[in-house]
Amino acid sequence: MKPVSIVVAAAGLALVAGIVWVLGPGAHWVLEHMDGVAIGGSAGLAGKDLAAALDAVRGRVLAVATGLAALVAVYYTARNADTARRTFQLGERGHVTDRYGKAVEQLGSAQAPVRLGGLHALEQLAQDNPAPEFRQTIVDVICAYLRMPYTSPPDETGRAEPAVPRATIGGVSAPAGRDPHEERQVRLTAQRILTAHLRYQDPPARRRWQPHSADPNARHWAGIRLDLTGATLLDFDLSRCRVGDAAFGRAAFAGDAGFEGAAFAGGAGFEGATFAGGAGFEGATFTGDAEFRGATFTRAARFGWAAFAGDAGFEGATFAGGAWFTGVAFTGYARFDSATFSGAAGFDRVTFTGYARFDSATFTGYAEFRGATFTRAAAFGWAAFSGYARFDIATFSGDAGFAGAAFSGAAGFTGTTFSGAAAFRGATGLERAELDGARVAPSAAGVQRVWPPCWRVVAGADGWQRLRLARPEAGGGEVGEVAGQGPAGEGGGGLT
Repeated sequence: MKPVSIVVAAAGLALVAGIVWVLGPGAHWVLEHMDGVAIGGSAGLAGKDLAAALDAVRGRVLAVATGLAALVAVYYTARNADTARRTFQLGERGHVTDRYGKAVEQLGSAQAPVRLGGLHALEQLAQDNPAPEFRQTIVDVICAYLRMPYTSPPDETGRAEPAVPRATIGGVSAPAGRDPHEERQVRLTAQRILTAHLRYQDPPARRRWQPHSADPNARHWAGIRLDLTGATLLDFDLSRCRVGDAAFGRAAFAGDAGFEGAAFAGGAGFEGATFAGGAGFEGATFTGDAEFRGATFTRAARFGWAAFAGDAGFEGATFAGGAWFTGVAFTGYARFDSATFSGAAGFDRVTFTGYARFDSATFTGYAEFRGATFTRAAAFGWAAFSGYARFDIATFSGDAGFAGAAFSGAAGFTGTTFSGAAAFRGATGLERAELDGARVAPSAAGVQRVWPPCWRVVAGADGWQRLRLARPEAGGGEVGEVAGQGPAGEGGGGLT
């Protein structure tokens, strides 16, 4: 026995012995020495009075003994209840572990219905056990399943679907014996389980007469991290979802990919991802860095960060951290209207083959468009550049629209080439712009150019014109130019 147990046992035996003694001859001693009552003699108690006094002493002792016994009973009852509770918890934990193990085992089955059952069992386990660590474990298992190798099924004509880089893990092929059509349904189910529990809806305003409002997010799993590196994702829809860190590096998006209104509380990595269908990030919020270096978009896309054959829709998105687009190519429309860049915005060496729109975009930090190529038209109308805006050695082969743009920080156009129309009407903050080596191509018929009043156009030896800062005494309004006429005061309209 432990020393503490020995001491407790000895104290209990002593207490019992004392109670037995007081109930017997010890009652006289207690009455005489503790209560101060005289016994016998002419002044002491005797007869019935003495017997009544002794009974009172024994009654008090019995009351104390009963109370102590009740306390001991309560203690052991509570101890047994705690033991029972812990035994129940261990049993329940064992039951959950057993259910978890069986569900994970089902995911390895060659039968699609069994795999579906395993996914739904994992979902129910996570819903029944709200501990964040346990739910994250379930999500990790589902993400790991989606990271497994996958081969797209053929279409109805028997031909293979458009090629999508298949996720591989160590060169291992997809498990044999799995029907690709059935596996597609299993993967779609896995994706829906993730997105259904990550989607968030703002609770409705509570009416004054309502005691409480129904929670629309009872099924939302908060604070979840996603690791879908190298996964093959089919018609993936993460719109209006809230996640922590999200890793989609080298992921293959087949079909449409929707991220409209999504909120990334941590970093969002799409390095090397492949988008084979449409993708939309309109209104998305990136709290950490957004990294899309090396991503490719091989078919029509409404949003993207690398090679595009369609549109890239990025309207109203918010970047609280860095936004990195270095070296990407936008083949279709690239729309960043009203986007907010609070950190660094890296668009250096980007190729915009289609229309590039940054109307009313806000660049609070460093805006890097160094070496960018604008093949068609670039619209930065009413954009706000608070930090350093660099367009050095950029090429504007199409129209360059900066009407109403505001440059609060330094602006660099060193080595920039303008070949099409240019509209800087109403642009501000360009009085000290860096224009070394900035060139303007000879205008074609009907091409209109309106430069800031603080710039002037001078002839070059190679037939191209040069941009320079105007001398203080030059004054005047905006410098306009119409093809074949050179500088012409106000000039024509330009881009809006």
